[in-house]
Amino acid sequence: MSDTIIPDSLFPDSHNSFSSNESEGTLATYSTISTNTDLQINLVGSSPLYGHILTHACLYLAKYIEKNADSLIVDKTVLEVGSGGALPSILSAHLGAKYVISTDYPDCNLINNINKNIIENKVSKNCSALGFIWGNPVDEIVSTLNEKTNKETFDIIILSDVIFNHSEHLKLLTTCRQLLTPQTGKILVTFSPHRPKLFNNDMHFFELAQEEPFNFHSEFIEMEHWSPLFKDDTDESTVEIRSRVYFYILS
Repeated sequence: MSDTIIPDSLFPDSHNSFSSNESEGTLATYSTISTNTDLQINLVGSSPLYGHILTHACLYLAKYIEKNADSLIVDKTVLEVGSGGALPSILSAHLGAKYVISTDYPDCNLINNINKNIIENKVSKNCSALGFIWGNPVDEIVSTLNEKTNKETFDIIILSDVIFNHSEHLKLLTTCRQLLTPQTGKILVTFSPHRPKLFNNDMHFFELAQEEPFNFHSEFIEMEHWSPLFKDDTDESTVEIRSRVYFYILS
């Protein structure tokens, strides 16, 4: 398999270059509260897109999904964008979503890893993975969903720790606008300010979301303190902000 390199121009805020021949991956276990099941989440060895990390924002969202599965997930169509290890996707399928499509940058390592997680966690009947670049045509996503459910939009779109890609906000919002079910659909957005100096850039996502042509309603749900995700950042002055996990819902 040839290396797939993510162009620096696509994700200029990323910390490292990416190659499919990176270090060996890891395995994380998520123990569900509601079904007493251990979900095994394989993570790629390295990725500038945090695909190699089960972030605190992702874990927060998983707990929220479990607590609200009956009203939020059961028999609903779900799309995850920038899925990484795809825990929210796998969990949503496990908890009874009608159909889940888990997407990430179309690198073989990332998409094959999501497919592995789908198979190993036995949710292949109502979950699949697709490579997708934000802002690109959504035809494959729509046709896959339509084939499985006769629907063309999603009740729930999941954005877990992806808004750090500031240059891609407009493309991400464009994709969400195209694929969210009008009137009733919800976008679940969690993130941590991993780079405190760019916190205002993170928050600009929600300002853009409320403007033309998107016109989303942005609702702040809560902020919790966890711990800094990156232990090698030794700046004690930013520990508090790097420990935050924010949760918003766009509708």
